[in-house]
Amino acid sequence: MAELPKRYDPNSVEPKWYQRWIDDRDFVADPRSSKPPFSIVMPPPNITGVLTLGHVLNNTIQDILARHARMQGFEVLWLPGTDHAGIGTQTAVEKHLRRTENKTRHDLGREEFLRRVLEWQEKHGGIIIEQLKRLGCSCDWSRQRYTLDEDYARAVRRVFVDLYNKGLIYRGRRMINWDPSAQTALSDEEVVSKPQKGNLYFVRYEIVEEPGRFLEVATTRPETIMADTAMAFHPNDERYVSLLGKHAWRPLAREKIPIVADDAIDPEFGTGVLKVTPAHDALDFEIGQRHNLPIVDVLHADGRINCPAEPELNRLDRFQARGRLQRSQRRSDRAATERAMVPSLSENERSARSRKETSHPFLPEALGKSLRAVAGEHPRLVHQPAGVVGTSDTGLVSQTEVRSQRSGVRDLRRRRAAARSGELGPGSRYTRYVVFLVAMGLSNHG
Repeated sequence: MAELPKRYDPNSVEPKWYQRWIDDRDFVADPRSSKPPFSIVMPPPNITGVLTLGHVLNNTIQDILARHARMQGFEVLWLPGTDHAGIGTQTAVEKHLRRTENKTRHDLGREEFLRRVLEWQEKHGGIIIEQLKRLGCSCDWSRQRYTLDEDYARAVRRVFVDLYNKGLIYRGRRMINWDPSAQTALSDEEVVSKPQKGNLYFVRYEIVEEPGRFLEVATTRPETIMADTAMAFHPNDERYVSLLGKHAWRPLAREKIPIVADDAIDPEFGTGVLKVTPAHDALDFEIGQRHNLPIVDVLHADGRINCPAEPELNRLDRFQARGRLQRSQRRSDRAATERAMVPSLSENERSARSRKETSHPFLPEALGKSLRAVAGEHPRLVHQPAGVVGTSDTGLVSQTEVRSQRSGVRDLRRRRAAARSGELGPGSRYTRYVVFLVAMGLSNHG
């Protein structure tokens, strides 16, 4: 009998036994088994990721549950899968393309770029899966899924169509975080606020019914003036009560816009008057919904100005447009004053690593979740946006952002209450995970 080593050497023991388990198909689930079923879907790690202590803890718990269920006589399926890592993988592939071929994804086209992403995944991805195997995770690797697999993608579409046809989700315009460089939506976790020096601009709007009288508004984003569709003040602000129902001239893309009163306005901030831009600010969007205001979008998806009515600004980058407005306002009476301030900048923490790109509020068509089947209610729209917007792209603190910071605790409580009651838009991690679970199951069962 060979002498036992004095120390346990996992490198000489564990790979041998794990390979034996794999060869004997000990972890492969049999759908025809007469045993009671037991299944776990692994939260999909990124293909570009490596194991963290969080992964180790999470998957160890899953492994314990799976192995315990096998010992109890269940037919166990622990379904593994990987996520495409979205922006992280796209950024890496695009950077490689620029360095090696001096091309962008637009030069390649969608199909070819996706093929390159799959090549990248096959070459560089899967490290975390090998690490999970090294841990001894008892997954059914024969059923491993990837979120860009055709079967998986088809299952996701099937789930969303089915939910839509049943009236459980709706489609509407909702505010999201948008990365104009990667041209993709961002979760709140991917947007990081950083301090940056900037300016607060005071712009004057003339009252239509009282020529010569002006409303002065403080803004950090003068390049979105063309998207203003109303002026608003607090209904208890006696300074402006007489203006309710009247109109003001929008100084850029000149048009008269209504003056409304709304409880969301902070009368103590700035001049107490807010220019309402429903397409480019989360709070303004809510005000616009309450007052049935039109939505005017003056930004292309890549961050350039989209306003033919102002040819000097049209198609300029938003920051170039701001600089041009800053110079022109200094030569005119549009801006009363300009004040320096230290606000926050919203960066995409993934693509910003290589491009230093800033995100901004964007208002596309998005899917939300209705509350039918909750206490027998009829379908209704959920008030929480499909993707809750963070701070503005400008790096400047606007009136709405300051109010948002002041009411941060209340907003957090509201969102937690919404989560408990089921009011979750598809931008939430929970909803995305539920769709993943359903899709993983469908893609493995046809």
